[in-house]
Amino acid sequence: MAAQTQAEQSAALKKARDSYLAERGKSEGRTGSAYVDQLVAARDAPDPRSAWAAGQAYLAAKKVLDAKAKLQPKPPGKCYAFRRVDAYEGGIGAFATRDIDKGELLLREPPIVTATLDTLEAAVAGLDEARRKKLFSLCDWRAERDGTEKTALGVFQANGYPAPTKLHPENAGLFLEFSRFNHACKPNVHHAWRAGEKLVFAARDVKKGAELTTHYVPLEELREDRRKELKERFGFDCECACCDSGVRVPFSDARRVHLKHLDGVIYDKASRGKHKAAILDVEERLRLLMDEMLDSPAAVARSCNDAAQAAAHAGDAKAQRTWLER
Repeated sequence: MAAQTQAEQSAALKKARDSYLAERGKSEGRTGSAYVDQLVAARDAPDPRSAWAAGQAYLAAKKVLDAKAKLQPKPPGKCYAFRRVDAYEGGIGAFATRDIDKGELLLREPPIVTATLDTLEAAVAGLDEARRKKLFSLCDWRAERDGTEKTALGVFQANGYPAPTKLHPENAGLFLEFSRFNHACKPNVHHAWRAGEKLVFAARDVKKGAELTTHYVPLEELREDRRKELKERFGFDCECACCDSGVRVPFSDARRVHLKHLDGVIYDKASRGKHKAAILDVEERLRLLMDEMLDSPAAVARSCNDAAQAAAHAGDAKAQRTWLER
């Protein structure tokens, strides 16, 4: 095969990059972006050999990442049902109607409305009567506490999830199904916003009859800080298994504080050339995620991607690929 000039290599890599960005579009996440950045660096590298090698590593990584990111088909029917939960003072929760496998797609749901605080009233006013009635079927805990009429703002604050678009990065959305999933500090579902839909996946294996839970606040905080934020923003005292675990709480708090610390230092170490130390921190982070039952596929993939980037910067293509395939 004839050797390519640097210009030819750069053109080929630029074409691959542009194609990748077009394919991923709005669904582009941290993992993909990291390798787009790698490709840009490869394309601009002064040495043709290093540019080509880096480009080939990128394309191999892209193949693995795209295979992992491919969405599962929509399930034929619901695998959960809503029912009343006494612990939530008359609230409802979603419960598995069959055994669910880790990573399984549970729900794909477009929002009933998207808005910012400034555009909310106009957005709700633009709904037809049937959709407006459905929107106000969602919880407004402040109105319920005070015995007053529900407001669009109250419903929005209690149930909204980020739903950004390129034109409206501050948008949040209301979801008739997913907004009814309750909080737990060791949730068993993970959610993502992709191409105008809320996607909900099982973060671990779930037995039939178990409640499906998400999280409303950052999980790598102390128990008391989580409970305080939940009380102030959502009006309830968290009594999930994690918060009600008695003598084990201090150990859980210590692990979560260290998880947060590691998340900050891994990138810092890798950026300063301490690639081996960064990878060791990733390995420790993965162990802590497992200990705290926070090892959702998304959380694990994010950590493995950090290690893959560190390996790539260290010039260890074999280790990079191993981390990408985990």
